[in-house]
Amino acid sequence: MAGLVRTSGAHLGAAIDPDGEHLTLIDDEGHVLTHTEAVLALLELVGDHLLGDRVALPVAVTNHAEVLLAKYGIRVQYTKMATSALMDAASEPGVGFAASLDGGYILPGFLPAFDAAATLVKVLELLARKEVRLSAIVRELPRVHIAHETVVTPWEQKGTVMRSLMELTKDRELELVDGVKVLHDDGWALALPDPEEPVTHVWAEAHSDVDARRRAQEYARRIRQLLR
Repeated sequence: MAGLVRTSGAHLGAAIDPDGEHLTLIDDEGHVLTHTEAVLALLELVGDHLLGDRVALPVAVTNHAEVLLAKYGIRVQYTKMATSALMDAASEPGVGFAASLDGGYILPGFLPAFDAAATLVKVLELLARKEVRLSAIVRELPRVHIAHETVVTPWEQKGTVMRSLMELTKDRELELVDGVKVLHDDGWALALPDPEEPVTHVWAEAHSDVDARRRAQEYARRIRQLLR
């Protein structure tokens, strides 16, 4: 599809999952946007056209989302990672947009649920309003450095691990929207038990890929030590 976008001179390409809920975007230069790039691009597009003062995003989203929206006077309402939590937040007054981290987008004014076709139409509308190509939006996006690790965690120890991790990091600012998110000067680390598998997910953001990976590995190491 990326090749077809380039050769046809199309303004963009879009792949809609069979469920009709998730969307993958391709810009006019044939670049397939990562889900993180797509979230930031849509936030940039909706920023000055939002019907509301908040955007609902999962707690593992990059800090750049908050910085990007701040220039429009919009704040981020962090939610649990579960789709149901995002949909609940999208139903609240003042929330004008919501996005998951896997290509799901919600336009609350239309429907408080994922709708890929509606999102595509909105993207086309906002690009036309701004008179800009999607590739121009993507080029201006900040670089995001997030790493992910998993730690095998017996079901019966998940609660203990979270409580112990909170105790170990009590000298830092914490966010407890979902799991334990530890804030650092240059990013954060999030430990979150998987709801379906005996593992704990660890995400970390920093100023470089190396630092993000190092931070994720450090928190994964701490969790393994707690399991001994």
